Amino acid sequence: MKLIYSHLKTFLPDLKIDPNQLRDDLALIGHFVNSGEKIDDDFVFDLDIKVNRADCLGYYGLARDLSVLYNLPLQITNYQLPFTNYCLPITVTSPDVTRVQALKISRLDNTKPSPDWLLRFLKLHQVNPVNLLVDLTNYIMFLYGLPCHAFDTQLSTDHLIWENNQKYADFITLDGTKLKLAPDTLMINNPNTALSLSFLGGQSCAISTNTTETIIEMAVYNRSRVRADSRQLKTITEASLRLDKELDCQSIPLAFAHLTRLILDLNGGRVSSSLFEYYPQPVSPPQINFDPLKPSLYAGINIPKDFSFNILKRLGCQITNNLVTPPSIRQDLALEEDLIEEVIRFFGYQKIPTNQPISSAPLPDITPKILYLIESLKDKLTRLGYDEIRSWPLVSTPLNSATVVATQNSVNNDYPYLRQSMIQSLQSQLDQYQRLKLPQPQFFEIGKIFYKQHHRFIEKYALGIFHPDPNQLQKDLKTLFPTHQVNRQDGYAEVILDDLPCPSSYQPSLQAYSAYELNSQIITLDANLNLDRPKPAQKLIKKYSSLIDPRLLWQIQLIDVFHDPKTKLFRHTLRLSYFNCNDKTAKSTHLKTFKLSPSRSVSEK
Repeated sequence: MKLIYSHLKTFLPDLKIDPNQLRDDLALIGHFVNSGEKIDDDFVFDLDIKVNRADCLGYYGLARDLSVLYNLPLQITNYQLPFTNYCLPITVTSPDVTRVQALKISRLDNTKPSPDWLLRFLKLHQVNPVNLLVDLTNYIMFLYGLPCHAFDTQLSTDHLIWENNQKYADFITLDGTKLKLAPDTLMINNPNTALSLSFLGGQSCAISTNTTETIIEMAVYNRSRVRADSRQLKTITEASLRLDKELDCQSIPLAFAHLTRLILDLNGGRVSSSLFEYYPQPVSPPQINFDPLKPSLYAGINIPKDFSFNILKRLGCQITNNLVTPPSIRQDLALEEDLIEEVIRFFGYQKIPTNQPISSAPLPDITPKILYLIESLKDKLTRLGYDEIRSWPLVSTPLNSATVVATQNSVNNDYPYLRQSMIQSLQSQLDQYQRLKLPQPQFFEIGKIFYKQHHRFIEKYALGIFHPDPNQLQKDLKTLFPTHQVNRQDGYAEVILDDLPCPSSYQPSLQAYSAYELNSQIITLDANLNLDRPKPAQKLIKKYSSLIDPRLLWQIQLIDVFHDPKTKLFRHTLRLSYFNCNDKTAKSTHLKTFKLSPSRSVSEK
């Protein structure tokens, strides 16, 4: 995000801070400055804006932050516009449209060149000027962070339709590039022609110096839809970078009126329609319970209660009895921790001392109880002989296509869905274990499952278990969940942990367990030992385990003891499993350990 120092005065006319100090202050309130340089007697900063601060992809959002930091008044002009009675025949059929405002302006003179201040602004933002009307739409996008678009109505007609593509295979962009469209791509069309994408204008209704009538529009969309379209088309624009984030619908009237006034003042013309407004489900900001003492607790220094409330009010929050409603432009404020962060960053991170000891006062335990439950289950399962696995939450096939959550930017196109059951992941792991010839695998995984419910995305912790012996699995489940009915199928079991009670008696585990990565087959060999009397299995296992490199030995089992009546000896059959080595190394290690010859003592399993 480029930021021109002098242009901040559009919203902060009283700003007099030194540009170098401004650079440092921006960093201290969380806006990292990649660079700052003097260009044409002005300072231009290149900012790295956090992905959840879409409001700061425009001067307006950044000016709001700086007005709080410097305690300066924010200048906002509410422009009054002269509407007519003509209603634009615009329709919206796409569910991906959140809000649209549109207006028709006639008798334009777009032959006028853009004024020097506008050309300079675009140049410093590294944008090529096109013509006056287009340049003004780009200017407003950078000013407010809200993309806007203009249609030449002599080409597009007044009948615009916001819809998801069902009939167009191709789209020609403003620069003549031909894009292959996918179904459901969000578009703005007329009944017969593809006109525009949500984030990119088209050649079929492009604004030129001959344009005398236009429909201008500003909209906010479902950001997932815009991101999916942008990636599918491999096309990124300044508009797509903003529209694929949580933008503020409530700022549209302010920015749209400013754009309209600039066009009337610089292009001439007159408004020739009423204001088209589509906003079927107004977005309500959350109400957040806020404890004004918590900023001090989190920062470790005293932050006065009055300061906390004062900062939140200056940010535009409404406060009633410690219940805080953020302004709509701050889509990133959803939790109490978000409000705490706001208070601390404006109090000043630099005020937190680095040379004082940490307080010894005990802090409240804020760890969710379910995490203690998970740690306890891991301990019990490992003691029962189960191995813990970790797997991808991505799967190739949904269990229920009506509730599955599809990823928009999957790291692997073969696995586009989030798992709906832990058993899906366990089945994939069992296939891998069978390829590696792991004997008697029994394993578990605790992770999250995902699904849609009434248009909401749900994620829950779940436990999945596999045991080759269904009877033993049933016994283990009774040990773990004596009063809870567990779903089982063909050696698998799954428990939704979020649906279980989380007793406060669960405590975090301090025990550590070894983890192994299998990158080769398990090689299993038998050895027969003839002894004059039976020996305990543990003694034999301990003895021969100590003789083998632990990096090669996976497991030793005593699988049989046979008394030969002829020789009066007891034949003990040990089964050893080797890993991280090839066949030759495993057999060589095996023979050396038992001091036996290949022809007499080793049988491969």
